[in-house]
Amino acid sequence: MKINHIGITVPDIDAAVAFYTGAFGLSVLVAPFDASTGTEGGERRFDVFGAKWKHMRLAHLVNADGAGFEIFQFVRPPVHQLEEGFDYWNTGVSHIAMTVDDLEAVIARITELGGRARSEIHELPSGTRICYCADPWGTAIELVTTSYSALVG
Repeated sequence: MKINHIGITVPDIDAAVAFYTGAFGLSVLVAPFDASTGTEGGERRFDVFGAKWKHMRLAHLVNADGAGFEIFQFVRPPVHQLEEGFDYWNTGVSHIAMTVDDLEAVIARITELGGRARSEIHELPSGTRICYCADPWGTAIELVTTSYSALVG
């Protein structure tokens, strides 16, 4: 199994594309476009998102290894932004993690682009360094200096 992509919801897709390409060097695979119940793929999306779904914008980004990053901006119904964005005590995805070479440089880019560091930098017994950050909309992002594949193989 390989992770194909992750999907996140944001209130401003254009700003999110700028943030994720600038902070992590992701490339735009599919630029932001509108999708609604009457457009191509509308039936499929209606099946996935349910009866409330009427209109959204979405974009697809990709990293150099081919891992995808799908960004959604729901228009109808509108995006509801969580106050804190890191409800780790609830079920579901609590955060995304990105392996980075230069932890401090990525934290600086995240901050410059409107995000923030949520924690200090911590070193694990394995020598891996981590820092929890957030994008400008509160999505929790863990930065990690060692990939899982390096730890297990």
